[in-house]
Amino acid sequence: MNFGDTNFIGVANADTYKSFVDEDWELDNLLQHFGDEMKQGHILVFQMTEEGIEYSWRVDVRVETEEIAHKCFRKAGGYIEVTENQLYLVDYDCLTMAAQFEDNKVPDKNCSKYRIEIENGFYKVEIAQYYNVDKDEYVGIRETDILMNFIKVSDIEPIAESVFWCTY
Repeated sequence: MNFGDTNFIGVANADTYKSFVDEDWELDNLLQHFGDEMKQGHILVFQMTEEGIEYSWRVDVRVETEEIAHKCFRKAGGYIEVTENQLYLVDYDCLTMAAQFEDNKVPDKNCSKYRIEIENGFYKVEIAQYYNVDKDEYVGIRETDILMNFIKVSDIEPIAESVFWCTY
């Protein structure tokens, strides 16, 4: 992901994610909206930096049957439903414009190139972040900054209620 504001990034089902919040949304409202949509399996959102550093993330996407077992800076997990054989990686610019304007949708023009082709169904998604952009250091592997591991499951377990790693 090399364009836009990447302080927050997400993986979204463009078919089910309800992006509009309010023309005058505030951060608390937006974060609550993300949490509500995460509980329903429409999106997963991650705060990638505490310092507000924009970075071009190298994201590795895998569909595996086993969980990530190696060392990383931090790891989180949630669930998402795939309905149109695709998901999209989205950045904060895309999410906020869609939250503010009803005619803007996820993905925007920039994020539409971050399409993930994946079979319909429910997935447990593990996110391993290897690069700590705030300290400019890697933990674990250096070949990628973020690994998104999709594991097909029979149903969604609504464990994610808020943005992962959020400090607000």
